[in-house]
Amino acid sequence: MSMVNCGFPDVSEDSRGPLLVEVGPAVPVQIGHDPGFDDAIEPLPLLPPDLYPALVDTGASGNSIDIELAARLRLPVYEYDVPIAGSVGENTANIYLAQIYIPGLNRTISGQFTSVNLAGGGQYHRAIIARSFLQDFVLHYDGRTGEATISDD
Repeated sequence: MSMVNCGFPDVSEDSRGPLLVEVGPAVPVQIGHDPGFDDAIEPLPLLPPDLYPALVDTGASGNSIDIELAARLRLPVYEYDVPIAGSVGENTANIYLAQIYIPGLNRTISGQFTSVNLAGGGQYHRAIIARSFLQDFVLHYDGRTGEATISDD
């Protein structure tokens, strides 16, 4: 069984619940684009080793990457100015090709990612892991204790 903690186990027990509410459940991920990656052949794409916090967002249907990070990593644009809608209404966004690797689960999300303005909006996270990924996992969120995990069992 693979499991990753997406809470804040390194802070005091009194702070875990409030921090989980304020920041949300997050997992460290690697982000990049390995054009030769084929998950049927090799388990890991060749990505930069840097880790970025990814929000585990049950309110989002699709996975996303911060627009500033996508530009800095020089991710290839798949499609420009695609209409999107979210909690703040309609907008347009670029779609990037990338891989997000979640070391704690030894899983890679590969494909198209909507660009979102996380850093520019003052957010802590640099990616969003959405329901499209979570459909194959168990998410445990305990607001009373501030514990949150994702597992494949």
